[in-house]
Amino acid sequence: MKKIKSFTKGLSFVSAFVLLLSAAQQSFAGTGTDHGYFWSLYSSGGSASITFPDAGTYAGNYQITWANCNDVIGGKGWSTGSAQTIGFNIGSLSGTYKNVSVYGWTTSPLIEYYICEKGSVASGSAIDSISSDGANYTFYKHQQVNQPSIQGTATFWQYLDQWGGASTGNNYSVTVGNHVNNWKSKGGEGFGSYNYQIFACENYSGGSGSINATVW
Repeated sequence: MKKIKSFTKGLSFVSAFVLLLSAAQQSFAGTGTDHGYFWSLYSSGGSASITFPDAGTYAGNYQITWANCNDVIGGKGWSTGSAQTIGFNIGSLSGTYKNVSVYGWTTSPLIEYYICEKGSVASGSAIDSISSDGANYTFYKHQQVNQPSIQGTATFWQYLDQWGGASTGNNYSVTVGNHVNNWKSKGGEGFGSYNYQIFACENYSGGSGSINATVW
């Protein structure tokens, strides 16, 4: 998987703001708040935008469209994550995408984590499996060496829980604490302090697509 992400701090955006990126090989990292939720969007190359078309009714709603990006990942959630239970509904998803996941970071140690609900994040070594919220996940562990992160270029571990069986238009729950407890027990690296945590869609290596999803 191609990765990510050193976010620009202190940006202020209104809910209708649209991020547009040129087709040049530039990168952009944007964060903000909308209807009480934290949001983020990262893209490298191509074009990508995030809007919140139904957030007046469903505060956690967002829509992302992308085209020809080297890497794009974004969504809505919380500026500081937790071992909470997250609800979500993927209202629509079309085009080319890699995964739709609960996604976040920890610090001390620096860890990038995914709980994959649709698509795939499988990479590296399979460690074990975990059953949670009616689904069976495989836990993969993968090291990123000298790659971009929330702390700049760094070497860090990815914790990747792979299910991928969610369908569009239905409500699901993710008990984050079940995954965190397994990572603490089996990951070997511990699990640090929560940074941001979002329900995100990712695509990389070109292609175009869009998602409209709601998180709560």
